[in-house]
Amino acid sequence: MRRGLTASLISVLCCASLHAESLVIPVAGQGWQVTFDGPVPAMENLMPNEHGLEYRCSDGRFSLVVVVEPPAASGGDSVACRDDVWAQARQNAQIQQASVQQWSAPGCECVEYLTADAGKDDKSVQANLICCLAYRGKWIHLQASVTAAKDEDRSMLKHLAQSLSCGPFTEWKGGRRQFIFGDLGRLQIEIPSGWWVGNMSTAKGLGLPEQWTVSLFSASDPNKSWMMTFFHSTARYTTMEDIRRTAENAQQKAVIRSVEGAMNLQEIKLAKGVGCQASYTDAFMVGKPVEVGLPRVSASAFVAPLPDILGTISIMADDVKDPYFQAAIKALDTLEWEPAKAE
Repeated sequence: MRRGLTASLISVLCCASLHAESLVIPVAGQGWQVTFDGPVPAMENLMPNEHGLEYRCSDGRFSLVVVVEPPAASGGDSVACRDDVWAQARQNAQIQQASVQQWSAPGCECVEYLTADAGKDDKSVQANLICCLAYRGKWIHLQASVTAAKDEDRSMLKHLAQSLSCGPFTEWKGGRRQFIFGDLGRLQIEIPSGWWVGNMSTAKGLGLPEQWTVSLFSASDPNKSWMMTFFHSTARYTTMEDIRRTAENAQQKAVIRSVEGAMNLQEIKLAKGVGCQASYTDAFMVGKPVEVGLPRVSASAFVAPLPDILGTISIMADDVKDPYFQAAIKALDTLEWEPAKAE
């Protein structure tokens, strides 16, 4: 039951232009987060570990990796972090040496450079950026790239570097939140205290439905996560039996791997629409020490607030009785949907 905030499994993604939004990477259990302005991701994956984390996201031509880890044996500040990371990255034979520039942004040290686009014509280049900083005993290094780069893409990368920062989590005591999913509609839900809203992502695939995902996280526990994805469904869900069939088909493997050994679907009591959920404990993890990045329990939910709108929801934790885990499940009853208004 490996934890990952994977917003979409779509592999064919479209991206005509890159528009920056504020993005957050929680360093759960450490009391702080990494923030920066970057393109809304089509897919993202947050992988915590006992030393820090690795975060990956992409959107067509744009891709990004952020690593939070202890400093190298020699230690040091942001400059030392940059020198260590660049010593490895500079081995790339595709780097156009004349394009390499080192500069400082507020709070971080940067290297930008161009490489030849693999498989593209000689005039096509990939713009690359490395940003490094030290914060609370950790090194944070971000590596971003844009293929078929234009001047506006390089400007976007520079703005990303200038917006990069680390700091404590914002205060949040819980409450009702609204998420606008483009032409799909609007989601409203009560977010319990102890859960913070992360990033929103959208994936568009050729011949596949547009998917919108919102991720939530715990500030104190890297093994707690909550992800909700919504999209137009070709099937229609008007009864509990409709949604149960979809849940039963999707959860067969989870049942086989679980301590429960059986499907125990519970109704989600939406004000409008149908939904159900079940929780499972990973049998493989029973009796083993808690390991960061490998949560023990999951709740899998399916909701149809409208007959042609399907939501798939996963909530992760280490204990099925965890009060924050249970609060997240209960919050699904408060989910409401508003269709997008026709223009």
